[in-house]
Amino acid sequence: MPRAAERGTKRGRGTTSLRWERRPDARPQELLEAAMTVFAEKGYRNTRLEEIAEAAGVTKGTIYHYFSTKEELLLRAIEHHHERIFGRIEEELREVHGPASERIRVFVRKGFGDAHPARRRVLALLLQGIAHEVPEAYRQWLASGPVEGWKLLARLVDEGKRAGEFRDDVDAEVAARVLISGLLVQTVWQQHAPGVRGLAISERRLLDEATALFLAGLRASR
Repeated sequence: MPRAAERGTKRGRGTTSLRWERRPDARPQELLEAAMTVFAEKGYRNTRLEEIAEAAGVTKGTIYHYFSTKEELLLRAIEHHHERIFGRIEEELREVHGPASERIRVFVRKGFGDAHPARRRVLALLLQGIAHEVPEAYRQWLASGPVEGWKLLARLVDEGKRAGEFRDDVDAEVAARVLISGLLVQTVWQQHAPGVRGLAISERRLLDEATALFLAGLRASR
């Protein structure tokens, strides 16, 4: 039986249903997506649960039906955010049957190829905004985001080493850490580019040249 808060609001003789009442199975997922968007726009500390509820088209009471605190909502939103990103990357990689270098290009394009301002705000929140305000959330972000990212990239590098495409002496983990951390920071910095001379760079140039340099350093000599 749905809670009263989720049954809609009566206006005159009719009834206006809340958006999630029509799609109950999607409620937690859509609430997590709305939460990440609002957190990224306003910052964790400045975000009120009422604002997240409004963005999701539900009442504040609906949030407490699924999450006990604002911090829990943030933690789950980060988890959901990374599940979507890595799920998309893994799906794309399954379709690539070429050499490791091509799989790495796909990894970079899918992992960093959306420079939409909304995504930059999310990265800025996760990289900078929650480190001191919500240290547990920051640790979770590190573990389920950057760490998982460079583990996946390191596996691709190891594939290339086994195939003879890359040098045997390459430290796959260090190489992956350097590329991932550099692209993360550059992506966040781009949101400040209009106010800083010399900071702006095209997404395609950044990703293509960074990947080319990365692969050049890995390749075995002929």
